[in-house]
Amino acid sequence: MEIKVKVYFPRNPAARGMIDLHTHLLPDWDDGPESWEETARMVEIAVADGIEAICLTPHLFRFSRYQDSQQVMEERFSQFYDRFGADNRVKFFQGAEVFVHPDLVEEVGRRHLSLNQSEYVFVEFPGDQVPVGTRELFYRLMLAGYTPIISHPERNDLFGRQPEILYDLVSRGCLAQLTAGSLTGGFGSEIQKRAELFLRHHLVQLLASDAHDSEKRKPVLSRGVEVAARIVGREVAEAMVREVPEAILNNQLLPELGRPVNPVRRRKFLGLFGTKKEKKIIT
Repeated sequence: MEIKVKVYFPRNPAARGMIDLHTHLLPDWDDGPESWEETARMVEIAVADGIEAICLTPHLFRFSRYQDSQQVMEERFSQFYDRFGADNRVKFFQGAEVFVHPDLVEEVGRRHLSLNQSEYVFVEFPGDQVPVGTRELFYRLMLAGYTPIISHPERNDLFGRQPEILYDLVSRGCLAQLTAGSLTGGFGSEIQKRAELFLRHHLVQLLASDAHDSEKRKPVLSRGVEVAARIVGREVAEAMVREVPEAILNNQLLPELGRPVNPVRRRKFLGLFGTKKEKKIIT
C-alpha cells in the first residue's frame, strides 16, 4: 500500500514549533529503532522538545534491510501512519535518505524518494570521501528537476579536510543539512568544530536531528538551535528549523540566510628569501 502525503504544510507565523526534516523512525528497516515501542518513545521526545512536524527519512542503498524493497518500505510507512498518524501534536511527512550511487537520478525519480513529493532530496556520502564524479552526478540530478540536500557534511572527513569542496557544491545550487548533535558535541570535538565552521560560512542551510533512537541519538533540536544562535544569531538559527524546512515541505524556494563563503583563502606572504608563496588558510 502506497501512502500519499499531503504536500502542503500550512504556514502558521505564530507557531513556535520546530520541523525535524531528517529522522529514522521506521523500526526494523535500517539502523534506527528496533521496535514500535522505541519509535513511540522517540515521538514523545520530539514533542517534548517542541517539534511539531517530522519527516521520516529511512536509509536507502546503505544500512537498509530487505534489499531496499519498495514494498517493505511502503508497508513500514503504512504501519507508521496507522499507529501515529492521528497524533494531533505533530504532523508526519515522508521522504528518504538516499546513499550516493551511479543510479541515483533514476532511483530518485522511479521510487519517488524526494521529501514530501517535493524537488528536494537527501543524499548521503560515505563518511570518509566524496565520490569522484559527484559534481556531474548532482548536475544530472538538478537537470532532472531535483535539488540535492547533502546529509550531515560535518561528519564527512573529506569535507572536514577540504571544506572548499562543500563550498563548490553549495555554490552550484546544492543544499546541506547540519546535525543538531554535531553542534552540541555529541559526535566529538573535531566534528563540532567542522559544524561551527560550516555554519559560520553559510555552507549549511538546514538543522535536523538525524535521530536514530531514544537514548544516544534523540530527536532533539532545541539544544542545537541554542548553540547555532550564538554563532549566527537567533533569527538564522530558528529559520534553519522553521522557515527553511517549511519551504522544503511546500516545495518552495528557500529564504536566503547568507551567501556561502569559501572557508579556504589563499594568502601570499614573503618567504625567507623574499620569494612569494601561497598557503591555504582555514578561517
